[in-house]
Amino acid sequence: MDDETLTREDIELLRKFKSSIFDLYWEKYGFFYIHVLPHPDLQMGNRGLLGKEKEGGVILAFGATACKDISSEEEYLYAELQFGMKWEKLLIPWDCIFRIFDKSQNALTQLRVVKENLPSTEKSKTSKKKAPKQSTESNVIQIDFSRKK
Repeated sequence: MDDETLTREDIELLRKFKSSIFDLYWEKYGFFYIHVLPHPDLQMGNRGLLGKEKEGGVILAFGATACKDISSEEEYLYAELQFGMKWEKLLIPWDCIFRIFDKSQNALTQLRVVKENLPSTEKSKTSKKKAPKQSTESNVIQIDFSRKK
């Protein structure tokens, strides 16, 4: 399913699902990580995204000593997280949450990101993928591994 075929109801359902997964991890593990991708509505206090985080996102630690003032809204998660000795106020859209996992990575949840709100660089990277070659002799798909990315 392309992002163009996502309905408003699909997006709302996905946001509710991510919120429920967050609540489950909070109750079950108490300390876990969230990988968020760059998004125009992502707010990370005065810190913002640094260096390579602007392309690949950032992994945020959630736990009793690492965060405070958490609230879940319909479109985003609000939290104050500690970076070093400084507290930053974060507004994390559910749409940009990509992964949630526990410290030992026994539980890893990879989620769909709503790309329609992501920067255009993310869209252009996925659109450059080449379709696999198909052999005329059989129904087996042949993939060309000779080209490096």
